[in-house]
Amino acid sequence: ADLNALLDLNLKKCFYEFNRINRYIETIEDSQMRMILALRYINGLSWRQIAFSIGGGNTEDGVRKAHDRFLAKN
Repeated sequence: ADLNALLDLNLKKCFYEFNRINRYIETIEDSQMRMILALRYINGLSWRQIAFSIGGGNTEDGVRKAHDRFLAKN
């Protein structure tokens, strides 16, 4: 019973964080950065998969560096 209660609590915490991350991502004006963050933190993709999904000649290093610069200034 205690383990089930602990699992329920942790699951609720996960849903809360998931919703909080989604709300934050929705506030970002730059559509490409919104996509990068959503693919990384919501879909759990690798940098290579993100670069491929975005297309336009983006590389995994390029999207990672853009991500890092964005988070450093915000």
